[in-house]
Parts: sequence; C-alpha cells; structure tokens
Amino acid sequence: MKSEMNTPLTLEEGLKKIEDAIARKKLIYDAQCVTPFTTAENMLIYDCVYKLCTQKRNYSEHIYEKYVSYLEERIMEKVIPRLLGKHGVALLKEVTQSWSEFKAFADSIYKFFEFLDRSYAPRKGLLLLADAPKHYYGNQVCERLYGKIQEAAISLIIEDREGKDIDRNLLNAVLCLFIGLGGKGTTNYYEKFEQIMLAETAAYYSELSMEWWFWRDSLTSYLRKVDWCLVQEEARAEVYPCKTTKTKLLEVMKYILLERNAKRWAQKQKANGVAAVDQELLSKYASLSLDIGSSASVATATDH
Repeated sequence: MKSEMNTPLTLEEGLKKIEDAIARKKLIYDAQCVTPFTTAENMLIYDCVYKLCTQKRNYSEHIYEKYVSYLEERIMEKVIPRLLGKHGVALLKEVTQSWSEFKAFADSIYKFFEFLDRSYAPRKGLLLLADAPKHYYGNQVCERLYGKIQEAAISLIIEDREGKDIDRNLLNAVLCLFIGLGGKGTTNYYEKFEQIMLAETAAYYSELSMEWWFWRDSLTSYLRKVDWCLVQEEARAEVYPCKTTKTKLLEVMKYILLERNAKRWAQKQKANGVAAVDQELLSKYASLSLDIGSSASVATATDH
C-alpha cells in the first residue's frame, strides 16, 4: 500500500487546501479575529504546493498563475477602492500604507509558493514570485494613479519651498516606494519623478531670477539671494533617497541662476564693482564653469 506521501494529489484536492488557507490569510490581514497560522500549518500548505508541482501530473503552471491571481484580487479588492477619490497628502498616505499592508499579505502567502521560484519560474524565464508584489502593485496601482501621486509629491515640495510645514517623512516614503517598485522590465517611477521635479525647479527659479533682474538688484544683492536659495534647497534635498538627486538639483539651480546669466553677471561686476564685504561670496561662485559643454546636461533637464 502506498504511503500518503506517495499518493498523487489531484488539482481539485490541492486547490481546496490552498484556497482555504488563502481565505484565512485574508481574514487575518483584514484584522478579523482569526487564529494565526502555526509553523506546522504553514508547512502543510507548502507541502501541498510542493507535491502538486513535483508529482508526475505536474501543476506548476496552474499554481504559479494562482499566486498571481491572489495578488491581483487583493489589489482590486483592498487597494484600489481606498485610493480612488483621494488627492494630495491623503493620497500619499494611503499609497504608502496600502503598499505596506499589501506587501505584508503577499509575503505571508508567498511562503506557500516559494518552491516555484527554485526551479519552475527560472526555467521558464518567468517573473519570480518573490518580485511579483512590486510588479503588480506597480502595474495596477502606480501606472493607474502615477499622475496624481506625482502631482501630490511635487505639491509638497513646492509647499516646503514656500516655507509651509510639510511631512518630509511622508514625502521620503513615497519616493522610496518609487525606487522600490522600479526594476528590470518595469517603469522607473523615481526617474520619471526626478525629471519632472527638476523641470519644475528650473521653471520656478527662472521666474524668480527674472523677477530679481527686473527690479534691477545689484550684483551683490543678487548673489546673496542665490546663495540663500542654494543653501535652503540643499537642506531640503536631504529628503531625496538618491543622493545624486541633490547634485542634479543644485546643478540645475546654478545653471538657471548663475551660468545662464553669466554675461549679464560679468557686465554688472564690471560696471558696479563689488563691495569688499561681498567679495568672499562672489569668490564662492567665481570658480563655476561657464563653459557651454559642461552645462549641456543641465540645460537639457531645464528644457522639459
């Protein structure tokens, strides 16, 4: 007589066990009063998946698709409804919170299916199930709502620049999420955000620069304003998770406020001279390269 371990498991029997386990997991992550899984119970479902994927009648493809369907269902049932109709800070908070909760649920049920990542998915060239949560959250949530999320993030940056009190930790969390959802074969959400942010920064300081020149600021007065803005932006830029973003931001500002006005700057310096007390400030920027080639990449960013 064959042992139970060697007895073939039908797809119907296996799916019944898996579906019951997933339904229970959903209740747990919906904060219902349900007993958590023990290690032994988790192993029973893992063994069930393992058996379905290794016995002679192999159901790997079906089980792989099942895991994906559980993620898609969770997004449509629990993530999308709570995001629709949200704007601004409320939307950013819901996005970060919903991702955290969705990821926790996905990681929990992944333990049942992780065997598929050892052989089946790599052999078939499929997306690893370990990477599936960020892939499907990105495709079904970020792609759908990216414009609104980006707009809300940029609005926070503008408010911060205007001296309003904002939640910088929230902004950082959203930007970290953009980075986390990016990857091979997916949209680089952070890069898209960075391009828009740099273009907005260029437009803002271009308008401000024109205003300063319109009111015929003296060279030293202009430089003091530039210096203050650079110091302030450098401090605010600590919120960006990629340090290269701060470098790009400051380069854009220097191009807009200084390099682009190099000829006008030189004329003012020649005509009016510089007060001794401001010579140190002028020297701070005197080493800036005014070569057109060195500013090409910055100029490109400002043309978006």
